[in-house]
Amino acid sequence: MERRVSECDVQAVDLGKVDIVHDEKAQDITAITSAFANLTRGQAIRKFWRLYGTILLTSVGAMYAGYAASVIGSIIANEGFIRQFATVTDSETGARVLASTHVSLWQAINFVAQIFIQMIAPITADRFGRKFNMWALTIFLTASIIFSIVAKTWEVILVSRISSGMAGGLLGSSIMIYMSETAMPQFRGALLASFSLFFAVGQLFLAVGLKILEDTAPLRFRNIFYSEFVLFGLWLIPMVYLPESPVWYALHDRPDDAKKALRRLVGNVDGYDVDHEYDVIKYEADESTRLQLQSGNTEWRAFFTKTNMKRTIISTLPFTMQNFVGAPLFFNYATYFFSLAQLDDPFLGNLIIQLVLVAGIISSFYLVDKTGRRTLVLIGGAFMSLLCFIVGGLGFLTPNAATGSALVALSSIWAFTYAISVAPIGWISLVELSSPLFRAKTTALASIIQSASGVLFNYTVPLMLSNQNAGWGQKIGLFFGGISVVYMIPVFFMFPETKGRTYQELDELFERHVKAWNFAKTETSHQRSVDARLGHSI
Repeated sequence: MERRVSECDVQAVDLGKVDIVHDEKAQDITAITSAFANLTRGQAIRKFWRLYGTILLTSVGAMYAGYAASVIGSIIANEGFIRQFATVTDSETGARVLASTHVSLWQAINFVAQIFIQMIAPITADRFGRKFNMWALTIFLTASIIFSIVAKTWEVILVSRISSGMAGGLLGSSIMIYMSETAMPQFRGALLASFSLFFAVGQLFLAVGLKILEDTAPLRFRNIFYSEFVLFGLWLIPMVYLPESPVWYALHDRPDDAKKALRRLVGNVDGYDVDHEYDVIKYEADESTRLQLQSGNTEWRAFFTKTNMKRTIISTLPFTMQNFVGAPLFFNYATYFFSLAQLDDPFLGNLIIQLVLVAGIISSFYLVDKTGRRTLVLIGGAFMSLLCFIVGGLGFLTPNAATGSALVALSSIWAFTYAISVAPIGWISLVELSSPLFRAKTTALASIIQSASGVLFNYTVPLMLSNQNAGWGQKIGLFFGGISVVYMIPVFFMFPETKGRTYQELDELFERHVKAWNFAKTETSHQRSVDARLGHSI
């Protein structure tokens, strides 16, 4: 019979070694586990509120990045921006407009820059630390703001997008890895989902700013760039306060620094033995290293094994899925899309979508750890595919007030579905499915795969939308509907359920080649270890 364990039960557990037992279906029971391994999510958050809040503070960087990454894609429908950077004349209206090729280049070059920096990021993250990459991210984002402010030609905007792309390429190997390594398994999913929330909040602030700009002073478009310094100031607070990741210290055999970092992150928690909890971190890091190096005599050779390559591909599935289900259309080019669809106020439409997105991501805090990652990705992906087909169908109707309202409504439903599925889980899986030893490398390679698809979609979407080129307009929804259905096939067969699992458990499940649909119901040696220490079945 199941029994929920209280905090008192856990604190009463003897931290001494337990007998190691064997099982034909799994590895030996581990001799060391956290004294708080069996807390529920609610118990863990209440007891480790300081740890939870500190890691949550890290998400401010996502808000800064979300604003900066989306600003060019959203401001391209602004009158003042168009006047400054227009280089061609619309064949139908005779008005000066932005060249669709320039719009495509601004977005595509961003992802090209991401790919470049992602090749370097794992090396710096492993050698110099996660905080090193976080500082590099800050520098590149700030540089992108400055270039945008001084730009008078489209080429300087291109340079700004390169700098922004450099920053975007560092997100996975800095903030996301840091959050995944410092969070407890019980609330890791919710905290990693907070990254998506703050990223969306940054986009929401941008949408609000653009709407205010449109209604008050549409020609003073540079005010949007100046406002980014507010987020820069907020981001400096956690940057100064946060210690380096204790896991990184453990991987580099720096126990004193790791324990100091743990004390700053956790604070004074009754029953918390920093020496024992460091031993748990060190044990998991060493076991993961031993397990991964079994298949290669060097770290890089071990990384390029079949199992690790499979983990890399799986970790990028939900993240790359964002591009296939229509994110470049509904987010990166929302105002452009709505203006071409002859919506009366494209900035209002974008603002509505961003509000829905934030509401959905708040809901995902509960859903990702309760419903699970795999279920949300599969159901959400299928529903977004359907919505894309319906949006594409609207393209065959004559644009009017009714079709405009329908487009905003469908886009909002799509945004909510996206917010509770691939928006948070894309970032979660990026860092959750990698082993501690290869986390920076796996995250970087998985991000490169996503960025490569980003180059393709973000360059071609404006060309498909604009009457300067293909002129598909809303019919582009049929394209995204079709490719997202095809993409769901590998997702179904490869993407596993990871909620509540420790990284040690995930290492074991992958080494045992457990099928994706069996991850949730497969017992691990870690679970049996906890059972043995508590003296009952969970």
